[in-house]
Amino acid sequence: MKKLYLAMVLMLFALSACIYPFSIQQEEGEFMHLVVSGDILQGETTRITLGYVYPVGTAPSAMRKDYPAGTLKVEGDGGFSCKGEYQYRGVYTFDTSSAPADQRYRLHILLADGREYASPWQGVNQAPVVTDLRAEPAESGLALYVSLDGADSLWNFRWDYTETWEYHADFIPTLMFVPGLPDGDNENPSKIYREPDPSEDYYYCWTSRQSVEPGLASAEGQSGNVVKDRLIMTIPFTDKRISTLYCIDLTVSGLSAGGRAYLQHLHDISNNTGSLFSPTPSDMPGNITCLSDPTQTAIGYVNVVRRTTSRLFVPSTYYRQGYDPESLLYYPDPDEDGNYNFDHVFVNDSPVRYSGDAPTRTNVQWAPKRCVDCRASGGSKTKPEWWPNSHK
Repeated sequence: MKKLYLAMVLMLFALSACIYPFSIQQEEGEFMHLVVSGDILQGETTRITLGYVYPVGTAPSAMRKDYPAGTLKVEGDGGFSCKGEYQYRGVYTFDTSSAPADQRYRLHILLADGREYASPWQGVNQAPVVTDLRAEPAESGLALYVSLDGADSLWNFRWDYTETWEYHADFIPTLMFVPGLPDGDNENPSKIYREPDPSEDYYYCWTSRQSVEPGLASAEGQSGNVVKDRLIMTIPFTDKRISTLYCIDLTVSGLSAGGRAYLQHLHDISNNTGSLFSPTPSDMPGNITCLSDPTQTAIGYVNVVRRTTSRLFVPSTYYRQGYDPESLLYYPDPDEDGNYNFDHVFVNDSPVRYSGDAPTRTNVQWAPKRCVDCRASGGSKTKPEWWPNSHK
């Protein structure tokens, strides 16, 4: 029978926005089209995403423009039941904040077309203890490590994280350019500049991002269910993330052996193929079963977990600026007629400072916009409410 290679992007929205591109080898006629992403989170809101997967080369016009629709429930074997509320783009949320820890749970899916799916009944994998979260200088940069204790019940671990960092521009400008004025105002050339308004303070910014894929660790085969000094990531010393103040919020959960193996399999396929959609013969059954038709299969693995979080702030002690900001300053040159028309450089640049008693067309230094406006590097002026620094 002719084989088809299917490619998909599986988004694990339950713990973080983790994205795994990979390929699956399937017999023709056995097209696995349902994707289930997410975990049941005991003690907090659960998010489950439903999607589709298509064979490589499928024309966009042939792909469905909607998402799988139906009734989703998180069910407990002790009577707990919570119906999913549809949010957007296949995402359903469940209020499992009051779900008892001593029940077993499963995800039940009844699609609008009558197909019925379910994950197996599973007990709650309790949260591990984060015994250490620290940053240390290493040869290649600032290394972040975590140590975990399974507390006599967990052997497999997963972590995700959110990074938040404060940084600042290189310069605070003393002048701002006024675009649109006629060139050649020789009587009062300083009119083309003005003093910055207090609302134009773009020196400090904050930005945040989530991890791309989960970190995995296992203590299976060891004498104790403890993971020590596992590397989370390494940040180069010249990275602006650690230039002022950096924070990592680590979210950790325990996993079943099957859940860890599934995620490890996704990681291996995503990182070890020759190209993004290299055909890789793989069997990805997950733990989602079609109750109404055993020949139907789905991609996904639903764990039942309780999570814990840990936060670490890292000061700018290890930051090494990788460039000289002064070297980026310049004096704009006149055109071939000797006139100074600054409008054409204003789009990407801003004035910084001047030498002399008053600004003129020739004594004001300019800099790339990213040097005087922190927003140009992708950040925001919105400081997190919990951020410890007092400036804005």
